[in-house]
Amino acid sequence: MDIVIESKGLIYWQLSGLIYLGFWAYALIDCVRNEFRGPNQKLIWLILILFAPFIGTFLYLSMSRRTKEKRRFQPDFNSKIP
Repeated sequence: MDIVIESKGLIYWQLSGLIYLGFWAYALIDCVRNEFRGPNQKLIWLILILFAPFIGTFLYLSMSRRTKEKRRFQPDFNSKIP
């Protein structure tokens, strides 16, 4: 008599964990690479992502575009190319 019955539920749990790990790694790398408006915002986001991983990851990914400094295209047409 088998005590453990093989099913597909374990595979779904493992895949969802792997997908979450990808989101977590992306949020962590994105947070480290980007510049923020305030001096301590990067530290606060890193602490939130590391110590409250489920909430911090998805909170960062949903709010990160509003807290990051906007990049603007500002070409310098007056400079001469040597």
